[in-house]
Amino acid sequence: MTDCTYCGSDLAGYDPVWVEEGSDDERTAVGGFCNYACLHAHIEGERLVYGTSCAWSPDGTD
Repeated sequence: MTDCTYCGSDLAGYDPVWVEEGSDDERTAVGGFCNYACLHAHIEGERLVYGTSCAWSPDGTD
């Protein structure tokens, strides 16, 4: 039995979303989610998107 990384539900009753991390040709499973809503909530709750983008300004002066 595998549980949702976010809500803890048993993934057996779902068509889960699986997340992997990797570099080069190596990939490692890091979580499974019931659906994209749980994945989104996990990303927001863990603040995984903050500081992950390049700097940008509309006038081109970064």
